[in-house]
Amino acid sequence: MNCAMTIEHRKIIFELEQDADGYPPVKREGLWAKPLLNGNFVIDNIPFYVAGISAEDEIEAERIDGELLFKKLLKPSGISTFRLILTDPTINATVRAQLETLGCKSEYNESMGLVAVEIPSTTPIHPFLAYIAAKKEEGELDFEESALRHKL
Repeated sequence: MNCAMTIEHRKIIFELEQDADGYPPVKREGLWAKPLLNGNFVIDNIPFYVAGISAEDEIEAERIDGELLFKKLLKPSGISTFRLILTDPTINATVRAQLETLGCKSEYNESMGLVAVEIPSTTPIHPFLAYIAAKKEEGELDFEESALRHKL
């Protein structure tokens, strides 16, 4: 990036559209972001529900009623983001440990049994895809792609 970042984080609010089944279970998600000197922001955590956004994406936000609201994606990072829905939340630690061995970062939402996964641009995605496909076949999880940035 060509703009130096400061270290103070800001919460950027993303408005979400729920489907007929009420998913996602929230209408808004706040993501931490680092402000840039040019007035834009770089996302600094893994989204649980926001689609099409990954960590390290540069975004534009606008201040409305005291909140910073997402306006648009400016520069996507090379990071892919997936969500895993665990059928048995007790396997959370095992799944996340395996993801770490595959070079992926993750965060866990205990109330939903949901694992948000970040696959860095420098990490091959095929071992991750093979792992989640096998776990889905075994009935241990389901998954959805949030932002696929890797070339397949």
